[in-house]
Amino acid sequence: MRSSSGILVVGVLAACGRGDSTHRSGDAGASAPNVVTVTASDFKFDAPAEIPAGLTTIRLVNRGPSLHHIQLIKLEEGKTVEDLLGAFKAPGPPPKWMSSAGGPNPPEVGDTTNTTLSLEPGSYAMLCFVPTPDGMPHMMKGMARPLKVTGTAPANVAEPAADLVITLLDYDFKFSKPLTAGRHTIRIDNAGPQEHEIAIVRLNPGKTPVEFAEWGEKQVGPAPGKMLGGVSGIVPGMHASIDVMFTPGQYALLCFVPDMKDGKPHFAHGMAKLIEVS
Repeated sequence: MRSSSGILVVGVLAACGRGDSTHRSGDAGASAPNVVTVTASDFKFDAPAEIPAGLTTIRLVNRGPSLHHIQLIKLEEGKTVEDLLGAFKAPGPPPKWMSSAGGPNPPEVGDTTNTTLSLEPGSYAMLCFVPTPDGMPHMMKGMARPLKVTGTAPANVAEPAADLVITLLDYDFKFSKPLTAGRHTIRIDNAGPQEHEIAIVRLNPGKTPVEFAEWGEKQVGPAPGKMLGGVSGIVPGMHASIDVMFTPGQYALLCFVPDMKDGKPHFAHGMAKLIEVS
């Protein structure tokens, strides 16, 4: 969940390509992605200062007591996290010298989630956009830190073998096949003309995706569902992978990224999907 310069975006950017309903991993000799564990709490990230470039699984452990996510922002050379925070305080669109680079959307407090994505070498900001009840994003309370990605990405690293693809569009979530109960490795592709994210919520009985989205703007009172992670904002043409366990019930898929035209969160444009899992 994000809040910046009066624009709210709940929740919350990776390698290129789209494909079939099933994406196989690399050949038998391919190596596994690098794994990085980040622990989030109010209001800080416990994370390495430097990681190697290439395919990376970011494992987010939420110690709470609030919801937290990771939004990576790639910075142009010479720009800093302090420059980025200053730009977010100013009205208007985000600066052109930043590019959203993905990360895990929130798990519940005490839970863990992960996202696998490709990271290019360079300087990044690790941010949490989740707002406090007064609307202040966590990044303005200390959840903003630099991350250096170094070296050259290995050539032969196996991507997760996805059994399902969800394509992000303006303003919808398109499934390669129906979602069933059980554990799934899901590839998330952004095929839209602007940045999108996916936040996955198991809804409480009788609740709707929009009810959860509206709760997320202030997070006052009991939540109308349980967060199961997802992928924070990814730019067009990029993809990431997630592992999620689905039990029978109703789920919400949400995108809270602000629209390029009017600044409203994408869920307000209809990117709030209800799905039934059986």
